[in-house]
Amino acid sequence: MKKLLGAVLISFGFLSGAASASPEAPVAGTDYLVLPQAQPTSSGPGKIEVTEFFWYGCPHCNALEPSLEAWVKKQGKDVVFKRVPVAFQSRFEPHTRMFIALTALGKEAELTPKVFNEIHVKHNYLLTKDTQADFLSKFGIDKAAYGAAYDAAGKPAMARKESPVEIANKTWQDYKIDGVPTIAIQGKYLVSPATSGDALQKAGKPATTEQQTFDAALKTADSIINQIRAKKM
Repeated sequence: MKKLLGAVLISFGFLSGAASASPEAPVAGTDYLVLPQAQPTSSGPGKIEVTEFFWYGCPHCNALEPSLEAWVKKQGKDVVFKRVPVAFQSRFEPHTRMFIALTALGKEAELTPKVFNEIHVKHNYLLTKDTQADFLSKFGIDKAAYGAAYDAAGKPAMARKESPVEIANKTWQDYKIDGVPTIAIQGKYLVSPATSGDALQKAGKPATTEQQTFDAALKTADSIINQIRAKKM
């Protein structure tokens, strides 16, 4: 899997001469990226939309999950958190379908941590509909209902021509995502452990653990959210 942790810096061409700042006072182009064209959000007026682009098979997404879950719980009511599954290769599309199916069944939030554990701790990679259905049945998910939701993920909805899988793929492509995990804020600002790790390195404070890059990325996200609230961004 290419660029699991990110390297989105190169693809956007936003590396600047600005010195790296702390996560509490982040610098655009160094601590986070700004999309050249903001993407539409759907959370409504007065809301701040935060979207994690992730892949169930990504070890870094798995490692980030506990910190991200705790971070989301601390956010104010004006923050709307969403996820978009990313499959850089077609063979990983079953993971995209699994996320979409679990969301349709109202079980995504409850079972995503268990999916990560099954893949990364137990090494059951859940890359077919049947292996997913067998695993999820342990948590009360009806196999037939799951199979129907999985199949529906690949079919256009009645009101639109694109399937949920196609919509997910178009979304991460429109955001120019080429590494996960990446967090988008208000359709415009991109934060990732990769970017934060590079910023710490440039500041002469290289991270010695992956957790440090997670902490820096989430602090940067907090700073951006606070600036949006204050209408400074």
